[in-house]
Amino acid sequence: MDIEDAFRQVGEYGPLQRRVLWTMAIPQAFVAWHHLHNVFVGAEPQFYCIRGTERTKGCPKTDQPACDRYDFTGTDFTSVASEWNLVCSESYKSDMIQSVYMAGLLFGNLIGGYIADQYGRRHISYVSILLITVFSLIAVDASSYSHYLVWRFLAGGFTGAYGLVSFTIPTELVGAKQRGFVNVIMTIVYALGIGSFALLAYFIRDWKQLSVLTALPGLIGIYYYRILPESPRWLLTQGRIEEAEHALMYIATANSSSVQTIRLQRSNVHQAKTKQSRLLDMVQNSTLRSITLNNLYTWFVNSMVFYGLTMKAGDLNGDRYLNVALAGVIEIPADIVTLHMMDIYGRRFTYSWSMLFGGIFCVGIIIAPESISTIPIVLALLGKVGISMAMCVSWMHAAEMYPTNIRNKALSVCNTSSRLGGVISPMVLTLGRIHPNMDFAIFGLMAFFGGVLSRRLPETLNRPMPETVEDVSLPERTRIIDLSQSKLMAGSFKNPHEDLE
Repeated sequence: MDIEDAFRQVGEYGPLQRRVLWTMAIPQAFVAWHHLHNVFVGAEPQFYCIRGTERTKGCPKTDQPACDRYDFTGTDFTSVASEWNLVCSESYKSDMIQSVYMAGLLFGNLIGGYIADQYGRRHISYVSILLITVFSLIAVDASSYSHYLVWRFLAGGFTGAYGLVSFTIPTELVGAKQRGFVNVIMTIVYALGIGSFALLAYFIRDWKQLSVLTALPGLIGIYYYRILPESPRWLLTQGRIEEAEHALMYIATANSSSVQTIRLQRSNVHQAKTKQSRLLDMVQNSTLRSITLNNLYTWFVNSMVFYGLTMKAGDLNGDRYLNVALAGVIEIPADIVTLHMMDIYGRRFTYSWSMLFGGIFCVGIIIAPESISTIPIVLALLGKVGISMAMCVSWMHAAEMYPTNIRNKALSVCNTSSRLGGVISPMVLTLGRIHPNMDFAIFGLMAFFGGVLSRRLPETLNRPMPETVEDVSLPERTRIIDLSQSKLMAGSFKNPHEDLE
């Protein structure tokens, strides 16, 4: 039998898969804590400039001498800014922490994905989440700003590695029809993580205590070591058929399945293992070249604006903690609405218009009257809804555009572009502090242009997925297929590092 038949025998979504899903879904909230860590830990508290006996609030004016020192007494929270005087001319260093962390995330995505594909998903899952805890705790006791940057980079690297495999494992352990559900659960828990982190930061105002609490949930990696089986799908792609059969029987036993034995088909296993595809195949013909360049830009912009608006929520008028919480929770209805819109209006329509609306709302902040302080907050949240919808569509739309033999590598490249957007985002926020609203102008115009550009992408709703590079340009790709077939393909969405070919 093939692997899908085997999962139907042992249970496509039984007790073991549910336990694994929720065991790996709940830490998505902790991943969100790390991604948004610098929103509160790197925030700038109120301070006073001390020059001799003179004490003035805030930074000195350009025609005034520099401060001898800064006084942070009386503030309602501490941060790395107060720890190492990252204010005034040094304020950019606080944003730099987030950029360094995101660079680590990018590095971890690349290296972690390679390790998971070469050596399996199980080991890297518990090792990476445990090392997130280790390096995050070391960062709390960093003796200097430069040392802190190093530990945050390493924490970001292992967060990136864990982020990939935490999606891959539950996706590969369920049947095809459940993969879309797994993706939605992961996304919703991540959004709840943003909201819960704002709540934690509200009650825990000391940056070191907050950092320790953010790090400790990684100890769940010890539990991973005990319960996680290796992915049978990955074992099969490596030609380790007997081990794959053993893993499937472990799942069958945990699911109380009546199946007595599993025997996977041996034909084509060697071919599947040795089949090679090249990254250059992504630009082999004009159609794929156009799709790839389009995706590289839109994925970059979506990530840049998504993280930018989330981090900017802490700087907007109103309560910092409430703004960040709303920026996270508002993603939940956005994701649910997106799933329905994709099936009714299509992937391209939903993707394009969500970016257009996100861009329009960001630009709207620039022209909003300053006399009404709530308008920028509302517009920023609406912009976040649009970009959140676009990010939700992007994974499934791209998976349906690329042919099977290069799909995983293509999505990995797109995800790399996305992470670069995350690296750039804090730098754009720094520019916005120097030139007010410049950040919203960049976010809005780039998102709007992305919405226009994405209209050139092919529609994939109710259309067959291409199997080879040559299939992408075939006229048959425009043929509408049976809706039930479409739902099956939509449900068979794969993570960029899920190598099932």
